[in-house]
Amino acid sequence: MLLALVAFTGCGNRGTSGGPGATDPETKKPLYGEADNTFHLSVPSNLPLNSTTVKQGDTTKVTIGIKRGKNFEQDVTLTFTDLPTGVTLDPATSPIKHGDTEAKFTLKAVDDAALGNFTIKVTGTPTKGPDATNSFQITVGKKATFTLGVPSSLPLMSTTLQQGGTKEVSISIHREKHFDQDVTLTFSNLPTGVTSDPSTSVLKMGDTNLKCTFSATKDAVVGDHTVQVTGHPATGLDATGKFKITVSKK
Repeated sequence: MLLALVAFTGCGNRGTSGGPGATDPETKKPLYGEADNTFHLSVPSNLPLNSTTVKQGDTTKVTIGIKRGKNFEQDVTLTFTDLPTGVTLDPATSPIKHGDTEAKFTLKAVDDAALGNFTIKVTGTPTKGPDATNSFQITVGKKATFTLGVPSSLPLMSTTLQQGGTKEVSISIHREKHFDQDVTLTFSNLPTGVTSDPSTSVLKMGDTNLKCTFSATKDAVVGDHTVQVTGHPATGLDATGKFKITVSKK
């Protein structure tokens, strides 16, 4: 289900430490041993080889780690701020238990999530002592899309179907880079007496076109009719196309 571009870059080990041992050296020097009673949050790396990508309408996993100083055994609750419009984290908040080293989240970008580069702040709140903070970047990019190709509406290439007869129609698909989903096709607005076989078809990941057979009963409604074909992917928005079927008398 990749791949619409949410790419992670981060701030590595930057950020502020938290916990009872985390004090401001300008105002108070830590007591002996206090510095061990701290923790630090680690965020997704900004190294290109470690980047994670997803596009609008897709999801990806995020891992936030914790580095504990000696004697720091508290639970730490994580919260996130400055998320771009249309992007959420599930769960929105979660604790890292005292025996755990990380927490996993699912980043979700809706189909029309805001595009661009954004910095997300993560805050770790311990049971006692100051919070720790860190931040990482996400780049939200356009979702992978597809379009459907339908029979031409030009008069010389119109799809004509005689009452009591059949006609084979080919529906093609154009895939943008990274769009590799199966697409389910359905037909609507068929004239009375006309059916498609199969009624629902699937363009598999490696397919470029699919053939359907339209059949007309002996008393099918004569005339020009506009049929809509809808392509439904596993994730993301549907694509549609329209073409004309002319039913003629036998």
